[in-house]
Order: sequence, then C-alpha cells, then structure tokens
Amino acid sequence: MKHNGLISAIACCACTLAMFMTSCTKKVYVPAQNTTVSAPTTPRLPNGEVELTTFCIDDAYDKPGEYMAGLGIAEDRPDRARAITDANRVAIADIASRYVGMIKNAIEDYSKDTNVPSSKKMYESSLEGGAKAIGTKVIDKYANAVCRKFTQSATGGYVGYVAVHVLLEDAKKGLAEELEVRKVDYDKKKFFEKMDKELAASAAKQKEEVDAMK
Repeated sequence: MKHNGLISAIACCACTLAMFMTSCTKKVYVPAQNTTVSAPTTPRLPNGEVELTTFCIDDAYDKPGEYMAGLGIAEDRPDRARAITDANRVAIADIASRYVGMIKNAIEDYSKDTNVPSSKKMYESSLEGGAKAIGTKVIDKYANAVCRKFTQSATGGYVGYVAVHVLLEDAKKGLAEELEVRKVDYDKKKFFEKMDKELAASAAKQKEEVDAMK
C-alpha cells in the first residue's frame, strides 16, 4: 500500500511539473521572409513623363580628326534581323546626307577661293552624278557598324539601334578616288583644307543634335 501511495505521489508531482512548464513556456513566432523581387521600374521625370533609353547613342558622336558617326533607329519591325538591317541603313544615310552637304560646301568655297587658279577650279555641275552620287558611294563603301542593339515592344514589334562610324582618312581617300575617276584637275591640298573645315563644323553641329536626343 505504501508503494502504491508513493507512486501516486510521484505521478502527481510529475503531472503538476509538466503543467507548470507548459504554461510558462513562451512561444516565439518568426515572420516569413518576403522573397518577392519587384521588377525594376522605368525612371520617371518630375512631370510624370517616362525617361526613355536610346541605345548606342554614346557611339553616335563624331570624333573630330578621327571619324564621322551616325545613329539609326528602326521601330516596329517584324523580327530582329529586319530591325538591325533597317537601323543600319538609317545610320549610313544619316552620315551620307551630311557628307554630301560637306562636299557641296567645300566645292563652293574652293571654287570661290581667289588663290585657286581658274584652271584648277572645280564645279559640282561638271562632276558626273554630282556630290550626292560621290558622297553616298564613299560612305556606303567605308561605313562600319560599331554598336548594334535591339529591344522588343509590348506589342511584339522589334526596335533596332545601330551606330556607324566612317574614318575620316577613308572618307577623304574615297573622295579623292572618285575625283580621280572623273579626271578632275584640282589643287588637292587646298580642296581638302576646305573639307577639313567642313568636317570640323559638321562635328560640332552633330554633337548638339545628338545631345538633344538624350
């Protein structure tokens, strides 16, 4: 009987101790970590307009004394290849149109220079195809793409960005070759001094235009 009483007492104490420990234990809850990563948002200007990125623009500046540059953008094209091809065409046309204007201005300045003898004068009207044919051919021949990028719009169309360079050494060499083919008798040193002035002026103007696109 004494053993049974002792066992009962021990069991009672054990039960009481278990109840005490359970009631005194503090439960700590650790909140779950949020693993969702927010997609980067497009920067917005203070007035609410979206800031757009023009790819290849850093390669679209003329570098005086070294090369001419052009930027081409082709939007809403059905595939990537078409977007890049069309953007490349636009970039080349950009340089060509400016180069043709430079040739025209240089010829006019050269022909009016009183230090150039009449036998060495040059007039655009006497050049086969004129400045446009010459300038376009030279740029087409020596243009080199230095940056190609594309993006895809929300509608599924592709946008191509291409920056093209033409080394001034190649541009002047190509122009001299075209004048030689046409058997033009002119003062090469004086004429290309005029071209250098046009190239420098065009580079300054082009920088302002490209800066405005940023």
